[in-house]
Amino acid sequence: MWNFPFPHETSAVPSFFTWRLRSSKTMNENKKFVLAVGFSFLILLLYPVYLKWITPKSVSGENAILPTTQNQITNNQSQSPTAVPQTKPETTENIYHFSNQHFNVEFSDRGATITKLALTRWGKTTKGSEAILINKELVHSGAFVAAISGQGIDFEDKIFTLENLDTVNGEVQFVAQEAGKWLLRKKFRFDPNQPVFWLDIETQNLSSNPQSRTLELSSHLISGRDIYNARETFSFVSLQDKLISTGIRKIQKKPLLTEGKILWQALTRHFFTLIICPDTPATLVNTSVSQGDILITKLQFEPQAFEPNQSIKQSFFVYVGPKYYRQLKSFGHGFEQILSQGFFGIFKLWLLLALQWTHKVVGNYGWTIVLVTVAIKLLFTPLTHMSFESMKKMQALQPKIKALQEHHKNDQAKLSKEMMELYKRNKVNPMSGCLPMIFQIPVFIAFYQVLAQTAELQGEPFIFWIRDLSEPDHAWMLPFALPILGDAINILPFLMIGSMIWQQRLTPQSGAPEQQKMMMFMPIVFGVMFYKLPSGLVLYWFVNNLLSIFHQLFIKGKALPHHEE
Repeated sequence: MWNFPFPHETSAVPSFFTWRLRSSKTMNENKKFVLAVGFSFLILLLYPVYLKWITPKSVSGENAILPTTQNQITNNQSQSPTAVPQTKPETTENIYHFSNQHFNVEFSDRGATITKLALTRWGKTTKGSEAILINKELVHSGAFVAAISGQGIDFEDKIFTLENLDTVNGEVQFVAQEAGKWLLRKKFRFDPNQPVFWLDIETQNLSSNPQSRTLELSSHLISGRDIYNARETFSFVSLQDKLISTGIRKIQKKPLLTEGKILWQALTRHFFTLIICPDTPATLVNTSVSQGDILITKLQFEPQAFEPNQSIKQSFFVYVGPKYYRQLKSFGHGFEQILSQGFFGIFKLWLLLALQWTHKVVGNYGWTIVLVTVAIKLLFTPLTHMSFESMKKMQALQPKIKALQEHHKNDQAKLSKEMMELYKRNKVNPMSGCLPMIFQIPVFIAFYQVLAQTAELQGEPFIFWIRDLSEPDHAWMLPFALPILGDAINILPFLMIGSMIWQQRLTPQSGAPEQQKMMMFMPIVFGVMFYKLPSGLVLYWFVNNLLSIFHQLFIKGKALPHHEE
């Protein structure tokens, strides 16, 4: 069995493997069968435990509720541009609230940072919850910390003065200074129409002598609670000639240092991304992981020389939102490349574009998945047809193969020679049963990954009980939890299991008996694996199984070619 997900076109083991397994069989068949059954049930028992183990237990998920912070100040009305909070001790931290149609944001005057950022408007449905992407409660500091390195000034811990909080125009501005050294002003400008903002950092030399300044900007992206975070949490660094992607597991082992002309950086998790794009390229980016699988990034820029009283402003474009292909591409910086990275990246991009184009035509992502699955199946029908025909021919030769095995059971060399001659006389190639599948695997895996990652599926309904293709198809909720199934009855996984069983019955069974018995448990194993996956993925697998069944019914109705006696 392959160790990665792709549609199970056939449940029979290719015949060219079968006769070798038979010829080298040393274990008792009943013992093998018992081991296979035990292994299958072990998978069924341990899989739910594995899901709980890989699921973060923190409150950093999309529905997490933050604790109340100290000295909170709510600003629902637009303040005057010159509004300044009352005088306060240097050690007192105040929290300021800002919101628009995309974000709920909490600012702290300690470091003039964002301590919480929750995405409030995304997907097609609103569930009364927020996607929390930034949360100081889970890391050592807020996001978008500006620092001047090597100067002995800790702007991260310094209390800033709020100069402006204008919810009407979407502006929040802070200022702080170190007397006789530097003044630092940070201005956040929010776009009312999309989940983006600009951060302007103004630095002024307050000394009477020329000074040099090296600016650093730090931020973070917290992980969610879904099972995809370990696989979908990445750091992307865009250089002039390439895009470097690194998974969170690799960064956990060793922080990632990237030098060069860095145009932008993206931190991603499942459906979301945080992208920082400076107006001048950075020279170094340091990406690390804190406890709770939180990605932390620090951008560093080239030193700049300042004359006395000179001010220099640097701007950053920031996108914090879903990984929508069209929206990412609309910014014109190549942000959409984060959706086509990986070994099967080119196939993922083609399939994503196919989904986007088909959705424009049909207007429903459920039917879009069905139609694209059908198109992929039609594209590979000649190869699949070749595989099914080969398996059918191999099945017809099984009596002769068994006779040869009995006759030459003590002479493996003679057995191999006779079998090769039998294949040659009947124009059967044992490899032709599996080679066509090898060409299909990259596309199958790529489409699987696309459906698991596509943020556009969030909140998209299909038909009847399937109300959200990015979630399991909860047909009925239970007042109690069942082993493996949990507290919901999902219909699509059961339909998928039924289709796999039907497909197995149609597939020519040319494997050894113990192999055939083990394959009987595969639909159950796959059903457990897919039970809590998004319904869009299960729909794809189910439709592909149905198409394979129709194809096999067609092959079964054809007469076998004449074989030499």
